[in-house]
Amino acid sequence: MKAFVITEPLKAQWNNIEQPTNPGSQEVIIKVKAAGICGTDVHIWHGKHGAVTFPRIPGHELVGEVLEVGSDVEHVKVGDRVAVDPVVSCGQCALCKSDKHNICHQVKCLGVQTEGGFTEVIKVSADRTFVFSNEVDWDVAALVEPFSIAAQIGERLRLDANDKVLVVGAGTIGLAVLQTIQGIYGAATIVADISAKKLEMATDMGAKAVVNPKETNAIEKAAEIWDNQGPTVVIDAVGNTKILKDLCMQALPGTRIGVIGFMADELAIPPVEITKRELELIGSRMNNNKFPDVLRWFKEGKVDAAKLISHKYKFTDIEKAFDVIDKQPDEVCKVILEF
Repeated sequence: MKAFVITEPLKAQWNNIEQPTNPGSQEVIIKVKAAGICGTDVHIWHGKHGAVTFPRIPGHELVGEVLEVGSDVEHVKVGDRVAVDPVVSCGQCALCKSDKHNICHQVKCLGVQTEGGFTEVIKVSADRTFVFSNEVDWDVAALVEPFSIAAQIGERLRLDANDKVLVVGAGTIGLAVLQTIQGIYGAATIVADISAKKLEMATDMGAKAVVNPKETNAIEKAAEIWDNQGPTVVIDAVGNTKILKDLCMQALPGTRIGVIGFMADELAIPPVEITKRELELIGSRMNNNKFPDVLRWFKEGKVDAAKLISHKYKFTDIEKAFDVIDKQPDEVCKVILEF
């Protein structure tokens, strides 16, 4: 079977590897049907992800059909359509035992620290698979993982309908966050981005207002719209340290600030700026068992994941997909690989 293997930055090869067989007692073998290309995959492609060693099969947003199940697997059967949660934890540490496996001391992610889903067939732990119905298309189901990120940050930030939320960044995660905030929590949301195309998408998805930070200060504009009663929550969906610093320095008193990005450079903020305004900086990593919630949202139509899909390619055209992502960033939201 074919696997897309990145051998070094901007270089890859198609390897014919042995198809996995003989699942362990608590494993399943899955024929991949669709997979999304994440910003993380792009960083890996460019050699800018510090947790990755090469060669690596990337891909952590995947769905597929179950081909084989282990002897002790009961919740899925051959032929089931399943989404794969890419979070891999030890299951034994104090964090795992306290239901925080996404921040396990040894946590890994498929396609990052371990081989991922840009291959035709994959073997994974059964407890990381979640069945979904025929009502959800393969391409849409591949967006469960990014929406699980939105579900996690929503819970971490203690969102409710009274919040006034500013989402900075209208890429896949930012727009998934927008839909989650409105469809699940019913909170008013303003979206900021420098791309007119992405702001159009945010407007189409129901943002109360959109702001281009190149033209006006996003927090000041949001505060003006909300008569200085908000934003009560600010979410950095860009992953840029300078932007996060500015948001922290400008946030209104009492603001909860959601941090999703994995920036490694230092965030220089005088502690007094956090203390005097009682700001909360709240980190959110991957997801903690949010797949069942998101699959239910998809089935019930509480979010419209299909609106995020901007491009589709055959799996074998993956290098064309990376090229489009690099060269036409304003036109790209979520790219789906079809198998």
